[in-house]
Amino acid sequence: MKKPTDDLWKEMLSTDTVDDFFEKNRDEILFNGLEELIEYHIRTKKLKKSKVFQDAMIERHFGYQILSGSRNPSRNKLLQLCFGLKLDLPDAQRLLRIGGYRELYIRDPRDAVIIFALKNGKSLNEANIELDKNGLLPFE
Repeated sequence: MKKPTDDLWKEMLSTDTVDDFFEKNRDEILFNGLEELIEYHIRTKKLKKSKVFQDAMIERHFGYQILSGSRNPSRNKLLQLCFGLKLDLPDAQRLLRIGGYRELYIRDPRDAVIIFALKNGKSLNEANIELDKNGLLPFE
């Protein structure tokens, strides 16, 4: 958080849509948990939940349990969601943090491949190919 709250108030009062406000200030907004952050990305990117789960290779029922807060995803499942949500690297790091997991670490070879894939907008399948090619554990 970098901006003073007063500045955020001024921006909110002068913006045309709340989505514009969120987009300009995404690093300034606090979320009340993982579920809220995931829902935010789905809403602002106008994604379909079923498509997010499909792209993340997460069984739909389990995905909805994550969204309801009744299931806590593993770090791997959160990373899969990052691909399903088409997150950039900073948003992926934030999702991991809010989910209670360590951020991607460049010195970890598997994390480095994931960082590269996220940075370059790769799909989960493309990330898996790169992981496998480098002898690293792919997502299931």
